[in-house]
Amino acid sequence: MHKELRKLIKEDPNNILFLCGAGISLDAPTSLPTVNRFICDILKESGIPDITIDKVYERFDKINYRFESLVDEIRKMCDVDLLLTKLFDSPSFNKIHHFLSVMLKNGASIVTTNFDNCIENACFFENLNLFNRLVYTGVDLDAEEKPLSSVLVKIHGSQPIEGEIASELVVTIKALAKTEKAFKAFPNWREYLLKLISNKTVVVMGYSCSDDFDVVPLLAESDPKKIIWLNFDSSNSFPVFTDNITNTKISELSKVVPVLYFNGLLVPFLIELSKKYTLCLREGEKKHQFTVEEYVSQLYKTQVDKYILCNEIFLSYGLYSEVIINEDSPQLHLQKIKSEYRLGNYEYVINLCKEVLEKDTPVKVLLETLYYLSSALYYDSEYEEASDIAKKCVAIGWRIKDMDYYLNSMINLASIQYVYASTFSDKDKREKILDSVQKKYRIVQERAEGVNIEAQATALWGLGDLERYRGNANKALLFLQDALETLKKIGNSYAIIQLEKIIQEIQNEPH
Repeated sequence: MHKELRKLIKEDPNNILFLCGAGISLDAPTSLPTVNRFICDILKESGIPDITIDKVYERFDKINYRFESLVDEIRKMCDVDLLLTKLFDSPSFNKIHHFLSVMLKNGASIVTTNFDNCIENACFFENLNLFNRLVYTGVDLDAEEKPLSSVLVKIHGSQPIEGEIASELVVTIKALAKTEKAFKAFPNWREYLLKLISNKTVVVMGYSCSDDFDVVPLLAESDPKKIIWLNFDSSNSFPVFTDNITNTKISELSKVVPVLYFNGLLVPFLIELSKKYTLCLREGEKKHQFTVEEYVSQLYKTQVDKYILCNEIFLSYGLYSEVIINEDSPQLHLQKIKSEYRLGNYEYVINLCKEVLEKDTPVKVLLETLYYLSSALYYDSEYEEASDIAKKCVAIGWRIKDMDYYLNSMINLASIQYVYASTFSDKDKREKILDSVQKKYRIVQERAEGVNIEAQATALWGLGDLERYRGNANKALLFLQDALETLKKIGNSYAIIQLEKIIQEIQNEPH
């Protein structure tokens, strides 16, 4: 056993903080699905052929939209109450959860991004009272002192336990926007978490370091005694120390905080650690859990409903040619419009939009169709018509208080007006419009904070384009690189490819 693991076994639990991710709930009997398994099971249950599922499978681990972005779209299109979150909970617990409950009992603290109640189930098994359980609910903590030992912190929210009211889960990109920049919008949460981590031995288990908006920057700013990162690796029966950290995000983090990285199976080490407490690790009984089959059958009654769900997956994973259309469904038409727009087939998008607008269309579909029509007309150099429609979209978004639609429409309008102004020979007229465009991007920047991360990034992109046009290459690069950093965190591969080309062009231009 490595000396650092021996030290950990002897460490006072009050000085230990466990940081846990989804990986701790993979073992039986909880066996909660990974995102990848969830995606494949949804497609299979919806009748998508294996050859198409294989194409989605090949997209895993490449740059794609974050799972939270996909969930946001599923919520908007077909699962308003996010019934899908029940798939990521269990009424049971495994040996890792049992170990954590005992460590909690003995003074250790736990921070988890999981919203399942598996740790709580193990605590109930141990008859441990959960007085020290803090759950993020979408608002800041009160200013009262909070415990720094024997505390369970559900940093991304939690499924309710008996007697609790369901609260916000950080499972959508919209919810994630609130916690970005290491909980900047919630100073009490931020201060408490930094204090909880300070001077502790942080033990990371089942966590992939993918929370670029909140947890990872929080760790980077924290002051732990050290971080012991236990990475699951079936090739080692016991955690083995390595200097070769293949996960680039963890590698970057290790440059600012002390990380000791181990590869191997987790449970054998936890069994060794639990011997200190003369404890035999147990697991709960296998109980019925909500299945993908139940989820699809309860919520998606028709094949069209299933296709709408599957199309959101295809759009999220950049498989635009796989998007399914059906003559009788405005929602499927809208998804086809999105896919063809991203493929650059703007004439087809314009025609399809006009078809949808001529039919009896639900309001939400109608609004999105107008947005894509103005965008496609812009690319078709029909600037005046595009601008008129975009103005209408901005006004509607503001009137109905749909902030996402308003922000996206405002960006669209600014971009159309920017390119249109660049065609003017009258310098004064051109500069007046460009000043107005700049103001619109600034408004989006301000109003999108904590509301729409992607709109913030796109506004930065617009400001960068504007500075480039005005000959300020260095300022342009600062805006564009900031935008790119956020878009990479979101995983918008369509935008990333375009933006990287623009940055490369600027860097290759003589200054």
